[in-house]
Amino acid sequence: MNKNLPQAIAMVRELLAGDGDVASAIGHALDGAGLLVDPERTFGAVLRRTPQGWAPVAPATQPAPPEPTELEQQASDWDAACERAAQLVDVVRATYAAEPDFVGVRADRDTVVISLQITELSRWAGWMSTLGIVEHQLTGLDYVVCGRTTIGDVPVSVLAYDVPELQLVTEARARRPYRHAGILYDLALPQEDAQRDIWYFQGENIEGMPLLSLDGRSERCTLAAIVDLVGPLHPVSEPVAAAQGGERG
Repeated sequence: MNKNLPQAIAMVRELLAGDGDVASAIGHALDGAGLLVDPERTFGAVLRRTPQGWAPVAPATQPAPPEPTELEQQASDWDAACERAAQLVDVVRATYAAEPDFVGVRADRDTVVISLQITELSRWAGWMSTLGIVEHQLTGLDYVVCGRTTIGDVPVSVLAYDVPELQLVTEARARRPYRHAGILYDLALPQEDAQRDIWYFQGENIEGMPLLSLDGRSERCTLAAIVDLVGPLHPVSEPVAAAQGGERG
């Protein structure tokens, strides 16, 4: 039962004994006592979905506002962000499903999560280059590295499983380890670039950056420049002969 009903009945009973426009007096008295519901009074915004987007729940007699409120706009923006993420999932799956490292992709609300199973560090270097992941965007655990990037305006998390273990194994075996842009290289091994050219370690510059050259050429390039221009690099199995190592430049 409406808890206001006893008070309303008592007020009506009292006013019925009066003179004049009794009905009007009763109505005003009830309204003044807060016993009537005002359909135009708002007690807080409640949203509902419509074919046109989010809109406030309002009495039928109250027209919808011509412009969305801030709350409505935030809800619409969130829906749009989640829809863009769902669309990107389909694009990523169609583009990369055939790659041997690709495990899966899913939408987590407005974010896309890509899962990879990495068996070679050069493959992870390739993914980082393709997806635009740089070193400061990496975080890691004992069994996975997470790279964060964006595709379009959609935030993307890339989970690269087994990368930490591969890095530990590579570092333990490496005769000349060097870490650059989140990738560990063994510069005692020749490095093959994306164009199938082979680069050999030829010392370091004064800043400690490794210098490499193509076989038989005197020009030296920094490892960073080679990775940026013709990477990713992956090691060739035969170690570099001692005569091919250069002095610090």
